[in-house]
Amino acid sequence: MSTYGQYQDARDAAWRALLELPEKKLPVDVDALAKKLGVEIHPFPGKEQALLHNLVSRAAGGPCVSLRIRRAWHIFVRPKAFDESHRRFAIAHELGHLVLLHETESLAPGVRCFAARENTGDVMEDTQELETYTADLFAIRLLAPACLLHEMHIDSSGAIISLCGLPPHAAVIRAERMQLLNERDVYYTHILETKVRNAFLPWLNSMRFPESAAIKLRYASESAPVMEIHGYPKTASQQEEASSEAASPPRSEGISYAIATESPRSLQKGPLYRGKAVGLRFLIRRNRKSILIGTAVLLAGVLLYLFGR
Repeated sequence: MSTYGQYQDARDAAWRALLELPEKKLPVDVDALAKKLGVEIHPFPGKEQALLHNLVSRAAGGPCVSLRIRRAWHIFVRPKAFDESHRRFAIAHELGHLVLLHETESLAPGVRCFAARENTGDVMEDTQELETYTADLFAIRLLAPACLLHEMHIDSSGAIISLCGLPPHAAVIRAERMQLLNERDVYYTHILETKVRNAFLPWLNSMRFPESAAIKLRYASESAPVMEIHGYPKTASQQEEASSEAASPPRSEGISYAIATESPRSLQKGPLYRGKAVGLRFLIRRNRKSILIGTAVLLAGVLLYLFGR
């Protein structure tokens, strides 16, 4: 499989994982996702657990490592090795190895680990290890989904760190990629990305319009997704015709995993979304009584002035 094909697999796996989240909001709860996938998270075992301690030590290429013991997967995180953002990225990286079915090797009878072991809790530059590269791709796209950042108008590293809890290095890479995606306006050409956006709509609108949570939203069905935010409703068949994947390979910009094409050519361009209009209508409805009273007082004042003359 080509590097671009590997990239597509990691991107699509991240979208599917987002749809599995118990709570559809940012920052992504990686612990809850791991539990949903049947993966247990533990601290590194102490020397009193001699057998397990030796196995983890042999498998570890960094402060976080996964072991399959019999048929169950376990992630071990070295205590105090990470701050929270790096810990979350390290766990997302390990989940990437798991959902992408990366190669494993035997440590002992009934115990296996991933062949690509290095995990620093952040994106690693100049790596030649393809499986490490795709696990990093998965982690970035899981923790900072492009479509949600686009809907929130976020493309700076500082804002991404604040909203998504991404480590600084990974946030810089994501910000550079977001700026390129926004220039190309390539969103919602894949059905999975549309499903992710629709699944997160309640959270998106609670963030954008915190006082208008009661506004009814139309949710897209799996058979006929409705692109309501971007103002160009399309049927499933129309979207499928427009969503053929671009086959161009990723180009090099120093960090290979940061530049693979996020999605093919866009659909027709349209307004980002009708946020200002919705907000204005909501403001008018909420203050209708005050507006009517103010208008009546103003008219009365004008009439009194005219008759007074």
